[in-house]
Amino acid sequence: MAYTSNRYENMLREYIIEQQSDSYNRGSINYQRYNNLKIYMTPSKDKNPHIWIRIGISEACFLIEDGSVITGSIGRDQKFIPKWLNKSGIREELMATWVEANKVDFEEESKE
Repeated sequence: MAYTSNRYENMLREYIIEQQSDSYNRGSINYQRYNNLKIYMTPSKDKNPHIWIRIGISEACFLIEDGSVITGSIGRDQKFIPKWLNKSGIREELMATWVEANKVDFEEESKE
């Protein structure tokens, strides 16, 4: 089962756009690129705390603890993920979500 959170998606979208919005780059940001940004977790597939981030057709999996890439690539936006995870409270909230996601996965598996 995959878990997604619009809240995290909106926070990451705003962070990436903010980071690209210096006075020299403001006119060239493709805001529509981030309309379909998705974040989800798949604890049943990998027990390491991680998040999947999809932007357009690109997708990558990142460790929550340090932001390193497990697999995949999201191109030039990939450099923003470790910085976003280091923002105050983000990593802690994602870890709490990870713990809850694992509880739900365990409960579903035990019903079968």
